[in-house]
Order: sequence, then C-alpha cells, then structure tokens
Amino acid sequence: MISVLAAHTFANLKDPTPDLVRALLINTAEQKEHTTGIGWGTPYHGTLPWHCALGTVTLVWRASLKPGLAYYWNEIPIPTELIREGKLWGQASLTGILTPLISPQGGPNYFATRLETSLQYQNRQGNWNSLLGSMNESSIPENEARRRNAKWHSIRRMRRDFSTTAGLGFTGSNFRLYGRVFARDLYQFGFRDHTELDSQEAVFVLTLIAGDKTPSIYNTTVQELGNFVESALIEHEIEIHG
Repeated sequence: MISVLAAHTFANLKDPTPDLVRALLINTAEQKEHTTGIGWGTPYHGTLPWHCALGTVTLVWRASLKPGLAYYWNEIPIPTELIREGKLWGQASLTGILTPLISPQGGPNYFATRLETSLQYQNRQGNWNSLLGSMNESSIPENEARRRNAKWHSIRRMRRDFSTTAGLGFTGSNFRLYGRVFARDLYQFGFRDHTELDSQEAVFVLTLIAGDKTPSIYNTTVQELGNFVESALIEHEIEIHG
C-alpha cells in the first residue's frame, strides 16, 4: 500500500524528491509517535496524501541549510479558523526530513548531522514559544535526547492537538518556522569546524487543522499568502474519447 501511495504522490507533485514524498506520507500518518511495529501508521484517511483534507491546509517546501546557522521562515499567517475566543485552537503537524552527512564508519553515530526545527508563536508577552518541537535536544542528557526525541534521526515529526483545552493565549498574526542543522564527529571527514561543511538539503511539511474542521481554512491561508506560494500539484489533463 505504501509503495503505491508513494508512486502516485510522485506522479502528482510538480517537483518531487524522495524525501518530500516521504515527508508527505509521514505527515498524514495516523500515529503520533513512531513504533517498531507499524512505523508512523497509515497515511490514508479518505484523503490522498497530496491533497488537503477538509478543514486543513498544508504547506511544503525544500531548503538548503548551512550547518550552525539559524533559519526562520517568518510571516506564516495564522488563519482565523485556527482562533477561538482570542486563542489558538486547533491542531498542527510538522514533519522535517534532512539529507544528512553520514559516517563512512557506520555504527551508532552513523548520522553526522541532524535537524532541529519547530513551529513558533508569540505568547501574550511577545516572546516566541514553541507550538511544535521540543527545542531541548541540546540541553538534556544525550542518552535521554536519543531515547525520547530520536535526537540524531534524520526525520523530525511532531503533532499537537490544542483544541482539547480552552486554547493557547497568543499575540500577533503570524507563526514562524525555525530550522537549524547541527554536526558532530567532523574529524572523520577532515573538517575542524562546522563552517567547513556544505549546505544540507531539508524538506518541510506543515499542516494546520481548524479546531472545528472548518473547510475555509484552506482558502483563508492561500489568500493571505498570495503570490508567496503556488500549488505543488500537477494539473492532469484527461481526455475522454466518445
């Protein structure tokens, strides 16, 4: 089933890559956490992975990230459908996949670069809080970060439902997405510092879900983004011969 979905996803995207297709499938999968038995779960719930389900909007993009630098994608609009009584109220999902630098030696430190990413919003004091993404991989003990956050895995995947409470207090009208690449064990490549590394390729898939699944969230977000985004889908022309 997964191989068929992946093949059709490739066929329906304008500029697909293996990681972009994989990120779309993972982002729409049912599991909140990865399990050894079924992975992320089934990426089909009545809506094909390259389409936005009713009440959702999905943004996808690719980027080249220079290790050590912090990148921000600002002015991601907060649609009105994600707000109730002045608070953020709904769900969100973020999947980021890095094409990592890998160790020729293999072993437990096989991945020599990792991606840290989060979707952020401004709280009522004007500070940026993380809506998705733990942002503590570098501050907690290494073994705990590996066990709890899969710290050095090339896939970052987060989901959050903030419609189960009264919502989240916020200010401003936009989200921002943060991304940064970290490196380790550079001696094995003959490097002394991460500044000597080439840029790392990454893909991001972000889905916003209205708390009450209001269908207009898609059009609202697209209209607010305007010419900054374009459809990622190929428009297939089907000829019917009578």
